[in-house]
Amino acid sequence: LIARVYTLPTQFGRIFRVGVADNPNNPRGVLLYIVSRDRNRKLVLSPDTLKQNLDKYLNKFRLVSDAVDILDARIINIGFEYTVTIEKGYRPEVVITSINNKLKDYFRIDKAQINKPIPIGEVENLILNTAGVISIVSNQPISRTGNNTNNGNPYSSEGFNPVDNIDRGYLFPPDGGIFEVKFPNDDIIGRVI
Repeated sequence: LIARVYTLPTQFGRIFRVGVADNPNNPRGVLLYIVSRDRNRKLVLSPDTLKQNLDKYLNKFRLVSDAVDILDARIINIGFEYTVTIEKGYRPEVVITSINNKLKDYFRIDKAQINKPIPIGEVENLILNTAGVISIVSNQPISRTGNNTNNGNPYSSEGFNPVDNIDRGYLFPPDGGIFEVKFPNDDIIGRVI
């Protein structure tokens, strides 16, 4: 059995991630969510020209009765605030820097997928397994939208309430959503008490 992989020619544009879901309004159709990146590797909505070219390209491979709706993925900008207690002899700024570096690596955009939830337990495990940490006092995802008044960074306008979207220890994005910690140096905030 030989599998064929078809790729969209680069002259049509670049797609960063694709997510596929059943179309609830058409049993023979699918929803195709796409998202692109800008030159700074931050998520952006894909241009309409790219979606039109993708539609033309996919038409060659679909059955006449199949339907593919190409939609923009919902970019959900988030951050994390946490508070920890540390052992005597450890410097708070060193522990916070170590935790922040682990979380920055964990939330690298290269690891993100459309419709992929974030296991809160994994985030807590990274924090707890940092040298000097005794316990987590609090750990919560926070929403980042519009222009943040604290640092002036431009975020997605997509509204999102993390508290309402945590279920059984997972933070779920909305349908067709993808999480992005856009400015990790500003969006990951740690404290020691």
